[in-house]
Formats: sequence, structure tokens, C-alpha cells
Amino acid sequence: MSDRSWRVFFVVVALIVLTGVVYSLIQSSTSFKELMKDQVYDTEKISFMKIDKRDSSYGENSVEITDPATIDRIINSFSNAKLWKTENYGRGTEYMIWVNVEYTPFVIYFTEPDVIKISFNRSLHKKYSWSYRMVNGYDKSIIEDLFKEK
Repeated sequence: MSDRSWRVFFVVVALIVLTGVVYSLIQSSTSFKELMKDQVYDTEKISFMKIDKRDSSYGENSVEITDPATIDRIINSFSNAKLWKTENYGRGTEYMIWVNVEYTPFVIYFTEPDVIKISFNRSLHKKYSWSYRMVNGYDKSIIEDLFKEK
């Protein structure tokens, strides 16, 4: 091959690699609202939530929520979160938030300080198996206050 052919070949390969990197970056960034728009489009469909605080033995630190206003407040607090795919896991207290929606229950794993993972009972898109870091911060006082009231 001539020198010019090699240059064209390397440019094509570089463009393919660059396209893959850009696509990967786009897929790594999302928001809670965007991720959950197909699952929780109406908080009135949520019959109850159960939050387990996983820093102690099972069941001792558990709160069940049936009040629609509190459920709405918790879901809305997550809805503004900007998410970035991560391989790191939080090392703080973990909260398992069981959300019982009439059409599909799911669990939100929130690990302090800022890692979130969403798990469904059925197989969905691969983005639901990823862990995300909340890049714009999250006010966890809403959840912590529920355990103080207990």
C-alpha cells in the first residue's frame, strides 16, 4: 500500500474509534427522570414504598410509607438527579427503597454518599443494570428524616 493509502486507513480507523468513544460517553450520562420515565410516569400508581437502612440487622431499620405526599416527595427528590455511569460503589450506608408500582415493582439501591442502582424484577435494557453516581448532589435528608421520626 502507498503512503497515502495508509494515511486514509488510519484516519478511517481513528474516526471509528472516536465515534465509539463519543457514543459511550453519551450512553454513560443520563438523569433519574429520563431513566425512569417509562416506569414511574405517575406517582399515584405507587401504592407503597419500603425503605430498609442496611447498616444494621435486617428489619430493624425499616420504614413503610403509604402516604402519597411522602412518596411523591421521595420520588421527586430523585427526579432532579443527574447520573453518570460508574464502576465504583459507595462505601457508606445503603438504603434499599422498594417501590411497589401497580405495573412493575422495582428497587432503588442508594448508597451514601452518591451511588444509585435501579433493579427491576424483569429483564430490561442494560442501562438498568448499571450503577450511577449522582453528579449534581442529592439531599438525603428526606430519607434520613423518615428514620428519625420512627
